[in-house]
Amino acid sequence: MKKINLYTITFFAVSIIILLISFLSFRYLYSSSKEDIFNSKIEAGKRESREIGKLLELQLKQGLSKEVVIQNLQSSIVNTDTQSGFICMYNRNGIELCHPNPALIGHKIDKNNSDFVTGDQNQSDFADILNSGQISAGVRNFPEKMKRSSEIVSVYPVQGSDWMVASHANINSLEQQITNLYQKFLLVFIIASLIILGISFIVIRWIYKKYEDKKNEIINDLNLEINNLTTLNKQLNTIQEKYQEIPPIRSDESITESSKKRIITYHKDELISLETSEIAYFFLESNTVYLLTFKGGQYSINSSLDEIIKTLDNEMFYRANRQFIINIKAIGSILMYGKNQLKLVVQPESSETILISKNKVAEFKKWIEQ
Repeated sequence: MKKINLYTITFFAVSIIILLISFLSFRYLYSSSKEDIFNSKIEAGKRESREIGKLLELQLKQGLSKEVVIQNLQSSIVNTDTQSGFICMYNRNGIELCHPNPALIGHKIDKNNSDFVTGDQNQSDFADILNSGQISAGVRNFPEKMKRSSEIVSVYPVQGSDWMVASHANINSLEQQITNLYQKFLLVFIIASLIILGISFIVIRWIYKKYEDKKNEIINDLNLEINNLTTLNKQLNTIQEKYQEIPPIRSDESITESSKKRIITYHKDELISLETSEIAYFFLESNTVYLLTFKGGQYSINSSLDEIIKTLDNEMFYRANRQFIINIKAIGSILMYGKNQLKLVVQPESSETILISKNKVAEFKKWIEQ
């Protein structure tokens, strides 16, 4: 699978997860909002029925007859019934005294007409609630045969009479209003989310493209370095083969102090003379200079690396760093190390990593190519 395809699939998978989580969050908000609205509607119904009840009590105290008070209330609520709610009034026998639909005046609420569930989940007949003459609020549920939706009802008894003012709110209508509002918010959210995700995809793709270009540039540079390193290793092999096939021969005139053919060292009390061609590398360890032969023999030497490099054949030996002088025949391979350094793999193997610093890479390559 191409990287861009994997990137795109990953992006859309994350987007789908975000949209799904957001949708579930909206559903939770819808449920909690629905409960809050119902509770607020119950409180509003209590307040509305109480205010109207108090107004009727005031009219009775002012000496108005009950017939006039009922007529005044009926005149104020006639044709005010809506799909969402309305105000009406019963007496304690369950007879409707006032209703927005005048045709229902005189209708009696019988037993089993509807159930009434209060906030503490107590259930009783709505007729019993009216007969009790007590303030009450809850949900009024109707039998299926009546094909009438449940209502939030708050009743308030009017002092000085047997009247019960009731505030009704249609639950289905409330749920439909909440659903419509939820759908509008959800639609706006989805459109906004798609726009944001689209813009984010374009921006991230642009950033990724910049990163990809930079990465390709690094890869190209790395490939170039690898090609150069491959060429360098080939040149190294060629030089090593030349040294193996044609041993260096020097006339007596060519043997000078500045290019020694032998190194004198000691092993215990024995004086040892080693051909420089037998030495794999010199190294510094604990302020002591040692040499290691191709056969694995290790000997200490009294001279410093600075002094030794001046006496060696510079075509065969190279000062790799402050710790090592390397014989070209000891270099097994040359590797890249970090961004700008080279690592020498030698035989016999060294316990320390032999590095060519970035400042000496060009000089080292020139030495290999000579």
